[in-house]
Amino acid sequence: MTSRTPCLDILAALAVLAIFASCKPGDAGRDAAVRAPKVLSVAIWEPETIDPGLAGEESGITIAAALFEGLVRRPAGEGPARPGVASSWESSADRLTWTFHLRPDARWSDGRPVTAGDFDYAWRRVLDPASGARLVAQLYVIDGAEEVHAGRAPALRLGVRALDATTLEVRLRVPTVDFPGRLAHPVFAPVRADVIAREGARWTRPGSLIGNGAFRLDAFQPGDRAVLTRNPSGRSTALDGVTFHFLSGERLAYEWFAAGKVHWLKGTLSRDRIPEMRKTRPAEFHSDPVLCTGYVALRVDRPPLDDPRVRRALDMSVDKERLVREVLMGGQPPARSFVPPEIATPTGYVPPAGSGFDPVHARTLLDEARRAHGALAPLSYVYNSGEANKVIAEFLQAQWKENLGLDVSLEATEWKSLLARVRKGDYGMARASWCADVVDPLNFLEILRTGAPSNYPGFSDPEVDRRLEAARVEGGPEARNALLQLAETRMLDAAPMIPLYHFTRIYLLSPRVRGFQKNLLDVHPLEDLDLADAPAAD
Repeated sequence: MTSRTPCLDILAALAVLAIFASCKPGDAGRDAAVRAPKVLSVAIWEPETIDPGLAGEESGITIAAALFEGLVRRPAGEGPARPGVASSWESSADRLTWTFHLRPDARWSDGRPVTAGDFDYAWRRVLDPASGARLVAQLYVIDGAEEVHAGRAPALRLGVRALDATTLEVRLRVPTVDFPGRLAHPVFAPVRADVIAREGARWTRPGSLIGNGAFRLDAFQPGDRAVLTRNPSGRSTALDGVTFHFLSGERLAYEWFAAGKVHWLKGTLSRDRIPEMRKTRPAEFHSDPVLCTGYVALRVDRPPLDDPRVRRALDMSVDKERLVREVLMGGQPPARSFVPPEIATPTGYVPPAGSGFDPVHARTLLDEARRAHGALAPLSYVYNSGEANKVIAEFLQAQWKENLGLDVSLEATEWKSLLARVRKGDYGMARASWCADVVDPLNFLEILRTGAPSNYPGFSDPEVDRRLEAARVEGGPEARNALLQLAETRMLDAAPMIPLYHFTRIYLLSPRVRGFQKNLLDVHPLEDLDLADAPAAD
């Protein structure tokens, strides 16, 4: 731990005390003298960015959601969207035009009103190709969004209008499953044009960031932590603040939790601790199914991976049952499809069963590829550093050697470096994962559309594109699911990825945390959480 840490602890405490000092007589300030500040402490991987429009991985999305509030909010668990900045909304009879009415009292952290224009600006900013937003495809449900993003249409083509300061009209391409619920994602959050114009790339730093969420950013120390305190202009919350401690390894995360430094270990729990935690900390250990899939991305334009026989051989030579049983040990289901089977209950979509473990057929496919191309180019697998990822990589390496006779080199790199490389296509095989933003199988499959920002393999199949587009406009759930099944079947046959396992979210949570509800999207709004008083010391 660096010498900077105590200073940040003091900073967090002073920031929280400042909130109480600003209270007027008769309000919550009266309680400051009789209770300690409620500051939730979370262990999390360091985010690439906390810009709500640009964040594309779990850590950045989690922190951005605490700093910014969208038109709607997700519930603490399953259920429909709740009012956020919008107090109400309605749609036209054809469900194509939606009108959102903003709360007149919605404020930014500097006291300025949140306006419909702030949303209009934020969404157009995400659609600007120069932004590099990873989750820009989320906005494609809006009429004209994809054309504007691709430069095929002017910005005026976008189906978004601020009718006045508190009324936003949104026109969709097609009727969309749970459209209001999608707007809870931080990619749809408002941002201030004047702040970004003034601060530029520095606008997300402490002292510059102006948000409208339940919390505000008081400190951000790279490699160490982010300190959030209650936003006096934001939504009411029982917590006085949240401190995110940035992980550098799974073992450190457990040590923090065991020492009481963190209440919620949101990052990965070291695999060798899982059996122990199940037995010794049953009240704190949790393993919940979530809509996420871990997979190996295969860059389809790089020899020898440009041959689908090689890609299928790599998939069929991995014993995924053994992977989850002997390596992961967290109750994860092995994956034979990209879309997790848990999605069937809420949507009726039953994923197709892809290829199973068949090393004999895998060797046959690889031999066919060798006869066609001669000696195969060397293969390497890149993954982000961490004990769990390392043992998975070593397992894959051993499987490919044992079952195919392939020597695959391994390369560990930092999380941010891995993200940069997969976006540029600078890899052959890489660790990847996808977690749903909405409970919809299309949310998984659309990342493999031609040109999609998260299409890391560079996969392109016009027939898959056509079926996905047909599913977008199909109103009947059975017909829609049938189209998506056809698209996923064709994608699995082409094997631009190796689905390895579907996630169970494994985490440690202190019994002091209140209001936490498990759900398939793994969404836990921090403003809904509370922290019970610590037990008195003996």
